[in-house]
Amino acid sequence: MTHDGPPSLQVRSQAFRPWLLLVLLAIAAALRFGTFGDPNLHVDEAFYQTVGVAMHHGALPYVDIWDRKPWGLFFIYYLIAFVSSGPLAYQLVATLFAAATAWVIGRFASRWAGLRGGLLAGIVYLLWLDPLQGFGGQSPVFYNLFIAAAALLVFRSGAELRAGRVPGAVPAAMLLAGLAITVKPTALFEAAFLGLYAAILLLRSPAPRPRAGRAVLGWVLIGAAPMLAISAWYALHGYWAIYWQAMVLASLDRPQFAYAATMRFLVSFILLAPVLVVATLSLATWQGEARRFVGWWLLAALLGLVSVPNFYMHYSLPLLVPLSIVTASFLSRPIGGPVALACLAAWSWYNANTLDYHHTRRSQAAMAALAQAVRSHDDGAPLFVVDGPPQLYILTGHPFPTPLVFPHHLGDASERDLSHLSTIGETRRVLRLRPSTVVMPDTPRQDPANLEVIGAVTAYVTQHCRKVATIDTPDVLTSSRMNVWAGCRAVRGHQS
Repeated sequence: MTHDGPPSLQVRSQAFRPWLLLVLLAIAAALRFGTFGDPNLHVDEAFYQTVGVAMHHGALPYVDIWDRKPWGLFFIYYLIAFVSSGPLAYQLVATLFAAATAWVIGRFASRWAGLRGGLLAGIVYLLWLDPLQGFGGQSPVFYNLFIAAAALLVFRSGAELRAGRVPGAVPAAMLLAGLAITVKPTALFEAAFLGLYAAILLLRSPAPRPRAGRAVLGWVLIGAAPMLAISAWYALHGYWAIYWQAMVLASLDRPQFAYAATMRFLVSFILLAPVLVVATLSLATWQGEARRFVGWWLLAALLGLVSVPNFYMHYSLPLLVPLSIVTASFLSRPIGGPVALACLAAWSWYNANTLDYHHTRRSQAAMAALAQAVRSHDDGAPLFVVDGPPQLYILTGHPFPTPLVFPHHLGDASERDLSHLSTIGETRRVLRLRPSTVVMPDTPRQDPANLEVIGAVTAYVTQHCRKVATIDTPDVLTSSRMNVWAGCRAVRGHQS
C-alpha cells in the first residue's frame, strides 16, 4: 500500500524534472499536429480568435462584438494575436498550455506515484483532450493550467499552513484561481475549494485567529480582484448594463434543452469511462492527504460542470485534471501502468477527432475559396455573415456590421434576444445597410434554427442578390455548404 509521507514526498517530487515538459510538449504536438493551421477547426475558437484580432483594431468585447464568454478568454486571444493573426498561433499556444498542464499534473502526482506515475498521468491528460473536444483552443485548455498550478501550490503549502505560517505560494495560488475565473466563470467552484482548503488548514493552526482571518480575507480579495477589476472598468466606462447582460442575465435567460444536454453528458461519461476505471483501481492502494485533497477537488470540478444546464462535451475538460492525477497511483506500477496507458491510448485514438491529417488542407482550401469569393465581389459595401464562419470578416478585412457575429447568436433560436440587442431587429438594421455580399449556409445549421432571421435574410438575397459560389466548409466535427451571395446593390428583383 502506497503512502505519501513527507520523506518519500520529497524524494519522489524531485524526480519529476522540468525537462520532462519537453517530452510532454512533443507528445502534445504529435497528438495535435493534424490540426495545425486549420482556419476553421471549431466554431468556438474561430470566434475567439476573431475577437482577439478585432481587439487589436479597437473592438471592445460585449459592446462591439457580443458573447457570454468572460473577458479573460478574449484577452488571451488578444495577446496571441500580437504574434500572428493566423490560426496556427493560437493552436501552438494552446499546445503549450496543454503540455504545461500535463507537466503540472505529473509534478503533482509524482509526489506519491514517482516519475513513472506522474509522467503517465500527464500523458493521460493529453490523450483525453481530443475525445472531449479539447483538441484546439477551448477555454479549459487555457484555464486548466491556472487551476492545476494553483492546486499544486496550495497542496504543497499544507505543512506551513498547519504550522500557522502563510507562505507566499497561497496568495499566488489565489491569483491564479482568480485569473481562471476570468476565462470561465465555472472555475469559481474549484477556486472556492482551494481557498476553503487553505483557510481551514490555517484556521485550525496555532496561528492567532485575527492574523489568520486577515490572511484569509486577503486571499478572497486577491482571488476576486481580476474579475472585479474587469467589471469595474465596464461600469466606469458606461457599459455596465451590456456587461451584466452578457455575464449574468443572458445565461439565466437561455432556454434549457435537458434531453440534448443529458445525451451529451452521457457520451462524455462513456468517453471518460476508461479513465474512470483506472482512477478507481488507483483508489484501492492510494491513501493519505493527497487522496482527500484530489477527491474534494474532483467534486468541485464536478459541481462546476453541473452548474451549467446546457452541457457541451468540452465542459467536462476541467474534470480531466484531477481525474488524471488520480490515475497516477495505478499507472506507477511497473507492468500494469504501461499496459493501462497503452489501452487508454488505443481508446483515445479510436475516439479522436483530429487524426485525419488531410482535413486541415480541405479546411484551408474551403476558407480560402470563401474569402476569395467575397473579395472578388467586394464593392466596398458591408459583408454580412449569417450562421457562417465569423473569421471571414478578418480574412476579408470587413468590419462587423453587428455585434452579433458568433453564428449561433443570429442562427440559433435558443439565442434569440439574449443579448442587449434584438436579433431580428439587428438583422433588419443590417439589411437596411444594403450589404453587397452575404454568406449563409444553404440549410440552417442550428437546431432549433432562428427561422425569423433566416427568413428575413433569405428574402433579401433572393430579391437583391445573385449566388456566386457554393463551398463545402468543414470543421472537425461537421461540414456545411456555404452560399456566397453578391452583387446585392446592383441586382434588383432577381429570383434564385
